[in-house]
Amino acid sequence: MKIKDIETALEIFEEACIKHSEATEQGDYKTANKYYAKIIKAATFLKSENAISNLKDYLSSSFVGIRLWAACYWLAVNEQEGIEVLEEIVKSTGIHSLTAETTLSEWKKGNLKF
Repeated sequence: MKIKDIETALEIFEEACIKHSEATEQGDYKTANKYYAKIIKAATFLKSENAISNLKDYLSSSFVGIRLWAACYWLAVNEQEGIEVLEEIVKSTGIHSLTAETTLSEWKKGNLKF
């Protein structure tokens, strides 16, 4: 999969976040890992094109998986906004709440780089 432009990277990011989220909820780690790789690839492309700011619109997505991943990458752009989105997810129920909580904890310890 070769990403050629920002629009394609955003489409891949969005779809992969949804699929990763669904697989995570179902406990299907193999599928989740497959889509995790696509999320990373799309985000890496966006960073290389100085286009990570395009993820801002995803911070208010109706899909928790999109909000979660966008907020993770947003931490490096606007830490406070990223934290706010992750804290909102922490207040929800389910596996994504734990993921957001762990992400915040590790970010604050300095153990994460996006």
